[in-house]
Amino acid sequence: MTWLRQLWSPEEAEFLGRLAIAGLLGGLIGLERERSSQAAGLRTHMIVALGASLMMILSIKIGDKYGGDRARIAAQVVSGIGFLGAGAIMRYGSSIRGLTTAACLWTAAGIGMAVGAGYYTGALAATFLTLMATFVFGKLEKMIIIEKTSRHWVIVCTDMPGVLGRIEEVLKGNGVEIREIGLEKDIKAKRQTVEITAGTPQNCNIEHITRELGTIPEIEKIDIDL
Repeated sequence: MTWLRQLWSPEEAEFLGRLAIAGLLGGLIGLERERSSQAAGLRTHMIVALGASLMMILSIKIGDKYGGDRARIAAQVVSGIGFLGAGAIMRYGSSIRGLTTAACLWTAAGIGMAVGAGYYTGALAATFLTLMATFVFGKLEKMIIIEKTSRHWVIVCTDMPGVLGRIEEVLKGNGVEIREIGLEKDIKAKRQTVEITAGTPQNCNIEHITRELGTIPEIEKIDIDL
């Protein structure tokens, strides 16, 4: 039962505490992403930070026990997390979503590694600054850039290849800056609903854009929240 006694040793208790702290800090970032309706939310960020912390602790323990480079395992986390981050990035025509979430996943891994190494100050600072960047500055960005010119477009159209790309071409051709795109498909009816949040110039001619969109034969309905 030696392993059981080791489990409750001061050293192991500290490592267990590090895992808990890493999961908590990662969860704080994930909670903000969850509020933004991102696919990678609370649980994903918690697990990423927890796993990165575990890899860091394991790297330290193996290095202490067997010698060699203590950073070898931890170094693979930095490159490996890129594959998970790539899964959070989605492309809709010429628009891309999920870059902020991918960056948050990468940062959560770094925070977990910092906690695993016992660098609590850096982990706490990184968590705080990440939340500032995503929540506070995200709100500020919307107030400055989007609020005065933001419009919400809901377009119902036939689910055919290339339709979304043509919709984006019309909007961008008229100076509309697409901020966010949501897509909901009805497979049985072969119909899709495209929701677009976009910034428009003050002198933008909405009626002209609506008529131009109406020339796309697959489009059945256009609603605009002015």
